[in-house]
Amino acid sequence: MNMPAISLAAVSGRRQQTLEIAAEIERRGFSGIYCPSMGDCIALCQGIASVTNEITFGTSVQPIYFRNPEDLAATAAFIHEVSNGRFRLGIGVTHGPVHQRLGITPGKPLADIRDYVEAMHNAAKNHGELPPIVLATLRRKMVELSVEIGAGAVWAKHEIERLCRAMYLYQIIATTGNKRDTSKRWKVLKLLSLLATKTECSLA
Repeated sequence: MNMPAISLAAVSGRRQQTLEIAAEIERRGFSGIYCPSMGDCIALCQGIASVTNEITFGTSVQPIYFRNPEDLAATAAFIHEVSNGRFRLGIGVTHGPVHQRLGITPGKPLADIRDYVEAMHNAAKNHGELPPIVLATLRRKMVELSVEIGAGAVWAKHEIERLCRAMYLYQIIATTGNKRDTSKRWKVLKLLSLLATKTECSLA
């Protein structure tokens, strides 16, 4: 039986224990460890790299407005190298309430993500090879962008109908390379996913 991946976050006072849990997750044969944006998910991934040997791990969403792309590229390249390619970097724009709490004024998500990924790749000339970059997606155009410039897509806090629709669309674009008429495809996929059961969607 294939074991699922596990979401893991570290909180103050339990960070060493969290790394011990990461090592135990690997020993038990789970397929991956992915760290949400609460706390410092990049620092946690660096720690996971040092206490594991084989398991794939990464950030589910590292908000792009939290770190300069050159700075993140340097850290991501380091983790990628010392983990022997096991690290995956998930990035996204995060949510409005987070921006407000931190006093961040975001731009347009699609343009900002595209520019950020491009800046990271430019920085890699100085810092070394980057890990696969995965985009946090919600709407159709971000799904399309994840196929175009990313190594994959990650979804969080989606209702099952929207998740199924996005996954189907990603598979179509990734396998055919055809982004034409995706708005029509999106509507058709909405109908198909509404007709699917929760079990069918989870296995899509």
